[in-house]
Amino acid sequence: MILKTLNLLDNIYMLAIVYGAVNLPVTVWMMRSFLLEVPFEIIEAARVDGAGLFREIVRVVLPLVLPGVAAAALITFIFSWNEYFLATLLTSSAARTTPPFLGSFVDGRGQFLAVLSAAATIAALPVIIAGWVAQKQLVRGLSMGAIK
Repeated sequence: MILKTLNLLDNIYMLAIVYGAVNLPVTVWMMRSFLLEVPFEIIEAARVDGAGLFREIVRVVLPLVLPGVAAAALITFIFSWNEYFLATLLTSSAARTTPPFLGSFVDGRGQFLAVLSAAATIAALPVIIAGWVAQKQLVRGLSMGAIK
């Protein structure tokens, strides 16, 4: 109702903000576990060397948690890419995402399985390519929480 009042329905930017808000708790939860594994002694050593807060984060902490960032980013991307409910409710034509587009292949006359299968295969390619590109970081990130 709020989005309708503000004329923000069927807007790709609004959908990105909603997806960000929906996926933020999972991302924060994942990143918290990765950030807790950073030894505080490394941060203290950076402080002794005269690093400020920004340098501590960018030069010390970020390289250590980069596999976790890759894992959280890929999980968030997959959750957003596959989300159907909000995309169906909040968009109609201009900002329609892939899952509602795939759902449009089913109509009252039946399912067009050949076209639907081809479209679903093409729709899965970005997620597969992103996972393949981030595979090394993803494996390291997902195994960071394992028993040492």
